[in-house]
Amino acid sequence: MLAILALAAGLTAPPQPRVLTLPTAIDLARAAIDACVAKGEHVSAAVVDAQGVPLVVLRDDMSPKPPIAAPRKANTAVVFGEPGSVLEPRQKTDPDFAARLAADPERLNPHAGSLPLRVGTFVVGGLAVADTNHETADRCARAALAQFPQFH
Repeated sequence: MLAILALAAGLTAPPQPRVLTLPTAIDLARAAIDACVAKGEHVSAAVVDAQGVPLVVLRDDMSPKPPIAAPRKANTAVVFGEPGSVLEPRQKTDPDFAARLAADPERLNPHAGSLPLRVGTFVVGGLAVADTNHETADRCARAALAQFPQFH
């Protein structure tokens, strides 16, 4: 009832425009793959929305693996609001956190190479690189994100 009264009084904010669009998601994933190819690494990349649902999953045609880990890593960055480089060591030291990850392996992968996408204090999505070592994946994801200052 209060929401109806607030709406009638003009007190509610208008809906915010969607900041993570499909074209932007494609550009982010391509930038991540390009950053890795420049290092001689062939990878997959994924961008997910604020609910962790994949918007785009791309795989370099020379990547040796199917693109399974990237969407899971990107979702994990959204769920926990932290980069994989922070979550990966936590998995080794926090038994409750490790148990939560183990309970949902089809959706969660806390390895480095994943980053939450933020607009202000809000997580609007996630970016992840997979199918290379974790340090390289992290560097490629960060290099890609640096090209999109709207998500810092």
